Amino acid sequence: MLSDLTKTIYKELSAGNSVALIGATDFGKTWYVKNELIPFLESNEFKVKYFKDCKQKLEIKKDDDIVIVDEVETFVDREYLESRHPEEDPYYSEKYLEQVKGWHKKLKYIQKPAVFVITRNEDEEISYLVDNLDETDWGTHIKSIVFEK
Repeated sequence: MLSDLTKTIYKELSAGNSVALIGATDFGKTWYVKNELIPFLESNEFKVKYFKDCKQKLEIKKDDDIVIVDEVETFVDREYLESRHPEEDPYYSEKYLEQVKGWHKKLKYIQKPAVFVITRNEDEEISYLVDNLDETDWGTHIKSIVFEK
């Protein structure tokens, strides 16, 4: 049976929109994407290109219909996270900030409907990001969805 999550994502992607799938570490996001979402999309004649993270070269072919990128980071909620975790100063190291900015430069070249998988671990942080992420750091308008087990 098709899950509501898969139906929602399929509807957005079919309309040419992109999605942020936000959930906790080790909650099964990658398993879901690889074992449920991608096979479903492919069974509906979509050619899907999957990237395990942003570190690799994001080679997208003209005939790829949908792009899925795992382990994506956003700074949309940076100030919120820093205020929640004042003991972690700085919350993001300069090295990590520069690395992520490089990822964002790559992500802005994705001109196809996409799923960006993002990790946040606390329920409040997941809710905050879902409520506040409607455009990514790299300029993609997006529908944010909570991933739950």
